[in-house]
Amino acid sequence: MVGDFNNDFNPAIIFEDEDERDKVDNYATGKFKSIFEDSPINSHYPFSDEFDYETGIETIDFDKEVEKDLRIGKGFLVSPFQSIKKDLKDPDGIFSYRFGQSLSDVNQYMDRYKCRCGALKHRINHGLKCPICGTRCEFVDDDFEYFGWMRIEEPYAIIHPAYYKKLESMFGKGVSINGIKRTKLENIIEVDDKKDIDGHSTDQTSNVKNEPFFGIGMIDFHERFDEIMEYYIKTRPNKKEMYDDIMANREKVFTHHIPVFSTLMRATDIKDSVMSYEPTNAMYMMMNKLRTSINKNRTRIDKNKKVKNQKLYKLQMKYIELYDELAAGLSGKKGDFRCLMGGRYNLSSRNVIVQNPDLRIDQVTLPYVALVIMLEQRIKNILHRMYNISFAEAHQIWYKAIIEPDEQIKGIINSIIQNYRKKGLPGIPVIINRNPTIGYGSDICSLGPVILQRIA
Repeated sequence: MVGDFNNDFNPAIIFEDEDERDKVDNYATGKFKSIFEDSPINSHYPFSDEFDYETGIETIDFDKEVEKDLRIGKGFLVSPFQSIKKDLKDPDGIFSYRFGQSLSDVNQYMDRYKCRCGALKHRINHGLKCPICGTRCEFVDDDFEYFGWMRIEEPYAIIHPAYYKKLESMFGKGVSINGIKRTKLENIIEVDDKKDIDGHSTDQTSNVKNEPFFGIGMIDFHERFDEIMEYYIKTRPNKKEMYDDIMANREKVFTHHIPVFSTLMRATDIKDSVMSYEPTNAMYMMMNKLRTSINKNRTRIDKNKKVKNQKLYKLQMKYIELYDELAAGLSGKKGDFRCLMGGRYNLSSRNVIVQNPDLRIDQVTLPYVALVIMLEQRIKNILHRMYNISFAEAHQIWYKAIIEPDEQIKGIINSIIQNYRKKGLPGIPVIINRNPTIGYGSDICSLGPVILQRIA
């Protein structure tokens, strides 16, 4: 089962037996078994002897998402490109105050307290009823799910960045242009319109091996997408799984909307009439300028197919540049995902994993030094309470025990192990982590191994 078990899981659709349905309902409503029942670690996970739970990531359909955001008041359509001075004041600009306030604003965080319509603001009005909308002025936190949306008018569209990466992989590497390595997808969507000596367009596709759609441009790629996909699945049958995924989500491949995330996550600062900003802001300004130009159809040059293709290509490449910039900031060892959801354990140690056929699958032995370090706080507390010494003296005893084995410390560690056994556990519960942390095997190893009494 893929999806959020609290929202997407509907057992009535799957099961006809009432008993089976009741069993699943118990788990789906949040009645889960704790992994470490007697451990200080607060960790829960959906548990069932009969069902497996999986979490999947779904690619968003931007065209449907913008409709939902506008309907529930979670977004707005970004206005056409204008000068930076006007854009900073525009409530529908990419720097809109609707995203939230920061320390650089004149009245910092004044909108943290406001009514529903926003007419009544500031903490001084907390609890007062707005005469316009009738709601009370209450605390409202920053909304990071509030988005602006750049709209590309029909019939033009660009490729969803997630599917752009998949199409790149499916089509493969293309011929190099002027010594620059390129993919076949790049060669397809960048229009090729070379002229002969008489000024007539020449067909270059016959000169490019295995690239029959070379230089057709974004507009034709959009119109002939199914034909192009059929060609490449015949020439690259090993990409069948990727092909099926793309065609199953055909309506998501091309989009008419580009999401603009909150300014709270792309900081700007104006000091002494000089504006400095995070790199994604410059990308958004260029993208807004390009899509505004694409939407213009007043003059003959505006309607020229070659010009439209060139601008669509530039917009697509700038969008991919933004996508790669965000991915680089989120991924990796120092990325935001690792920093926010990762962490370290204060009392941990590094050891070599060695097989031991005498142990059960849920047992481990740890060396003396590792146990002394991991149980540091408990050992010091026991020394302080039992022997009526100061914490400084307890620290000295503990520190010397690391350098040279101490029978007194061994006795304390054995007593801690015995105390866990009295609680019905075979030893001290520990978490074993084997790099990489995101590996499936690492999670299995962290489900509660125990420590045997042997400590040296």
